[in-house]
Amino acid sequence: MHKRGSMLDLPKLMLGTSPFIGAGQFGSKSLEYRRRFFDNPDYMTEFFVHSASLGVKAVQLVGYQPLVAALMKAKEISGDFFVAVTIPRGDFAINLDLVSPLEPEFISVHAQFCDENDSRLNEWIDMIRDAGARPAASTHSPGTTIPLLDELGFEAYLAPVNTVGYGMEPDVESTLKALERTRKKVIAIKPLAAGKISPEKSVFEYIYRYADSIAVGITTEEEMEETYSVALACG
Repeated sequence: MHKRGSMLDLPKLMLGTSPFIGAGQFGSKSLEYRRRFFDNPDYMTEFFVHSASLGVKAVQLVGYQPLVAALMKAKEISGDFFVAVTIPRGDFAINLDLVSPLEPEFISVHAQFCDENDSRLNEWIDMIRDAGARPAASTHSPGTTIPLLDELGFEAYLAPVNTVGYGMEPDVESTLKALERTRKKVIAIKPLAAGKISPEKSVFEYIYRYADSIAVGITTEEEMEETYSVALACG
């Protein structure tokens, strides 16, 4: 496993929530997922609670109001979760206020702003710290963005890591080099390439070579049980 400094330990596995918002990478299934989850907060709560019952009380949350509300309700049922939340695009201060009641360990700036090296990044890092969380950077181009931002005050990166190079821009070689060189924490996203990869032990073992934690999007309880049983046996 990729070894890092003595900062806060990350849970090795998190429930990812990109399917909950019907993210575009799921193609023809995006609308189905959005209706199943985003439009049905009670079902999202049940999903979080089931995850906790399987030993994964950690969520990588996309910080939209229905998801925040669903997780707040799940916390009432199952107790505290480890939360790493990504601020959506829009008014940063308003979105920060929305997610703060979750008491997240990490708050991540949206990839669009990180990949563009937005001039407000340092301001937002300070705002995240003032909110009591650790600042993280999301990226869709880890091979270029991580070296660019590594001297800023971010403590973690959310970056695509998988065995087929899906989303690992601008290419796999530069992405892996950036992940190996950074001393910041790494949360792997898109580990199963939006459903293109089966949850096999070798897949998770590969990712854990470069990442401290894996956030995996799940769409059914059966899929959750299968994926967790494999992933938790690795690392």
